[in-house]
Amino acid sequence: MRKLFLTGLTMLLLSAVFAQNEQIHYDIHPKFPHHATAEEQMMIPFLSQQAHLRDAIYPAAPATAVAEFQPMGGVMIAYPLGIPVSLVRELSQVTQVRVLVNSASDSNQAKTYFNSQQVNMANVQFWKIQHDSYWTRDYGPWFVIDGNDSVGVIDFVYNRPQRPNDDAALEEVTERLGVSRYEMPLVHTGGNYMVDGYGTAASTLLVLQENPAETESSILSMTHNYLGIDNYMMLPDPLGEYIAHIDCWGKFLDVDKVLIGQVPVNDPRYSNYEDVAQTFANAVTPWGNHYQVFRVYANPNANKATPYTNSLILNDNVFVPVTGNSHDNEAIAVYEQAMPGYTIVPIMQSNYTPWQSTDALHCRTHELADLGMLYLKHFPLLGEKSISEPLDISVNINALSGANLVTDSLLVYFRINHGDWQNATLQHTSGDEFTFSFTSINYAYQNGDSVEYYLFAKDESGRVEKHPYIGAADPHVFSIGGVGIAERAPHHLHVWPNPATDLLYVALDGNADIVNAMLYDLQGRVVETCHGASLQSGSATLNVKDLPAGMYLLHLTDADGNEYHQKIVKK
Repeated sequence: MRKLFLTGLTMLLLSAVFAQNEQIHYDIHPKFPHHATAEEQMMIPFLSQQAHLRDAIYPAAPATAVAEFQPMGGVMIAYPLGIPVSLVRELSQVTQVRVLVNSASDSNQAKTYFNSQQVNMANVQFWKIQHDSYWTRDYGPWFVIDGNDSVGVIDFVYNRPQRPNDDAALEEVTERLGVSRYEMPLVHTGGNYMVDGYGTAASTLLVLQENPAETESSILSMTHNYLGIDNYMMLPDPLGEYIAHIDCWGKFLDVDKVLIGQVPVNDPRYSNYEDVAQTFANAVTPWGNHYQVFRVYANPNANKATPYTNSLILNDNVFVPVTGNSHDNEAIAVYEQAMPGYTIVPIMQSNYTPWQSTDALHCRTHELADLGMLYLKHFPLLGEKSISEPLDISVNINALSGANLVTDSLLVYFRINHGDWQNATLQHTSGDEFTFSFTSINYAYQNGDSVEYYLFAKDESGRVEKHPYIGAADPHVFSIGGVGIAERAPHHLHVWPNPATDLLYVALDGNADIVNAMLYDLQGRVVETCHGASLQSGSATLNVKDLPAGMYLLHLTDADGNEYHQKIVKK
């Protein structure tokens, strides 16, 4: 009895200490800084040479990299903590939390601490996996959906060679998840990688610097084969700090939304930040529109850190690091503007888990994909549409869980001119593809009409998903007005099939002569062309069979110099 009493008293005392002092949980492996040590930097060229010799085993094509804002089943953190316990508590209320621990002792200590801090332990699971640091973002898994509709993990060569446990942790994480792992022979890090789920990725130029054994072309080929990346934006680092990670200053919020830091005009890096923001503003998204660029204060020289891009999107929640800086409220307001319908959760740093401008909430957490997600892929109607053109949409709906779709719950919700929401059933065409035409509804469109819509799907596993992810709070929008570019010219442009798989046929009415027809990717590069003797009178054929799936832009010129443009989707 005495032993039991002492044990219970000890537990109570520990709980009291933990509740008042997080220092016990913050002091984790101080010999490892977030950045690469001088020794590690010297070893990176050797890493690249060794990685270059690996045998390539790719996931089944076509691979699709999973974006942070797509359906997630949990989040991974490490213990001892590098995050405030308040974040663990918030995460445990909305998702499954997987905690890496080095020992049973760590696990028991964490359970006691979490219980004392009202963490929802029903959603917490401890994984005994050796690790060297709490930067789970940097060594954590990159998820892909392969051509067989299975979720797998891409294991890159972690660019911290003195941290073997961190590097090896991913293999054990993959085993816990029960998915396939593919070793990509590229030196990389998670904090310098963001994707949109539609074939676009972005990193700083660090990816080139850390892979001297590779060329830019070979990196593009590799990331296409492993991750399905067709548009890899390799950008200069405007921050100019030791870490050169993109999450220190930029973040994809959606396929066509990006958050970029902004420093004061008198900061010597001001033009660098403005240049990278303008790069995104000028770029074309996979949906065929330009990025909506949102800005948030990001002055690393402030009295308190402003690490607002270093946030975590987890389903319909966004966890944003705040420090008590006077710009905290502005940052929250920017997120609310950019992501209506999401719950924005500010997470204050603690004395023992301070946020840094180069190391905050995103760096120390890692989302875990929903392995059985209900996956919707759709290229939306956006912008101004001609009153006479077809208003057709298609969507691929795939239940990765293997569950059947609930056919009467596959819907398009729409409203016109901000009226009441209506819905209609999506029509099955073949395989996973469903379609709907906005011209099929009983409504006579007029110039100036605005149409908002989102897609809704449900499967028998109980999963419900929308596109865009947040649904009615931030729907896709197109308007009716004027005439399209093609209709301003004397002939009407006909393109079929669109989406295309092998051959794309192009014609002008009246058999008007076509001088050239060129297909551009979203980086403005010509990927297929047809001109001169290859053209028949009034028509052209483009071979798109070997092009990666995604969005392209068709540019056509007739014999009178008139230009025609059309968005093309390659399946």
